[in-house]
Amino acid sequence: MTTQQTISQLYPTTILASIQPRMLNQVTEQLKTVQGITYYTPTTGRFDLAIELKAMEPQQVHEVMNKVRSLNGVTSTRTYTPFEGTETTRPVQAADSLAIVLLQVNQQTKNVVQSLQQNQHVRRAFGVQGEFDVLVTVFGKNTDEVLSTVAKIGEIQGVRTSETLVAYKPIWA
Repeated sequence: MTTQQTISQLYPTTILASIQPRMLNQVTEQLKTVQGITYYTPTTGRFDLAIELKAMEPQQVHEVMNKVRSLNGVTSTRTYTPFEGTETTRPVQAADSLAIVLLQVNQQTKNVVQSLQQNQHVRRAFGVQGEFDVLVTVFGKNTDEVLSTVAKIGEIQGVRTSETLVAYKPIWA
């Protein structure tokens, strides 16, 4: 009898969190002690905080997710673990501006992700499950460059709706 081993690509999970009023600074202080985070950043929009985890096994994602949920001041989270996607090889500078764009699409996710790959300011584009179909991280030298890229994303064939979370002061772990 032979066994077949399946090797799957691991992608970085993103946690979007809502925080109690006036607790953002305390939550970000607590995040400094959580292992497995690439960066975290306050955001504009319906979520107060975005946390990108390093690529890891599902059990490790679950452990980090539970640590984040247990932080004093975190009221709710949404977790997006990709199942397919792309990452840029272009370096992102610590001073770069960032945005997270959440897309609902009306065609195959793979096609939209491939179109996103063509944009030099797309850091990551992943198919995810849940309310949104694609999670995109955009970077640029400043907010204007990021927002220009966000506008172009909305014009991609297959994008039905988009929601943008502009990051401010990303903290790279």
